[in-house]
Amino acid sequence: MPKNIRETIFKKAAIYSKIVDNWKIIVGKDLSDACYPKSFKNSKESSIKSLNLMVKRGHEVDVEYSRKFLIDRINTFLGYEFINKIKLVTFKKKEE
Repeated sequence: MPKNIRETIFKKAAIYSKIVDNWKIIVGKDLSDACYPKSFKNSKESSIKSLNLMVKRGHEVDVEYSRKFLIDRINTFLGYEFINKIKLVTFKKKEE
C-alpha cells in the first residue's frame, strides 16, 4: 500500500477513535445515552463526509432534531470540519 494512502487511513481512524472515546464529552449525557457513532464515510466525489450514528429505538426524534448540534459539536471538538452530514441507524436495545 502506498505510504500516503496508509497515512491517510491511519489519520482518519485516529480521528474516528478520538470521537468515539470522547463521545459523552462531545455530545453530553442525554444524547450519548441515546446514540453512538457507528462508522465514518468520506465521499471524495461529492465532498460529503458523513457519520453514521446508531440510535436507540424511541430516541430517533431527539437525535433527528439534534443533527446540526451534533455536527457543530464534533467539528468544534476537532477544530475543523470533519463531518457535514449525519445518517441515523435505529436499533432495538436488548433486554438485560
